Amino acid sequence: MKLAFLTDGVSRTVHIGNQSILLKHTTPRNMATAGRISGLVIQALRHFKQAHIDDQVVATLRAKLTAEDKAVLLADASLAPVWIADVMRRIAQDKG
Repeated sequence: MKLAFLTDGVSRTVHIGNQSILLKHTTPRNMATAGRISGLVIQALRHFKQAHIDDQVVATLRAKLTAEDKAVLLADASLAPVWIADVMRRIAQDKG
């Protein structure tokens, strides 16, 4: 397993013991949600890719996130790419 972290600095690989850590440069827009649940959801959805996001993925995330997490998703949706923002809004919908 490779550890990778997004950074607004220069891309590089850091070696600590036998572990390699990739620091990958990204845009300030991608860093805007760093440290918040929305940043984690955005990166996860980006990793899955749009074609693999289905109702089951949305339902799983909806079940795992708290009402507070969902409010953060709605507040940060404008910082995500359009397709990810749409998924974030679907996750945040109350299907209760």
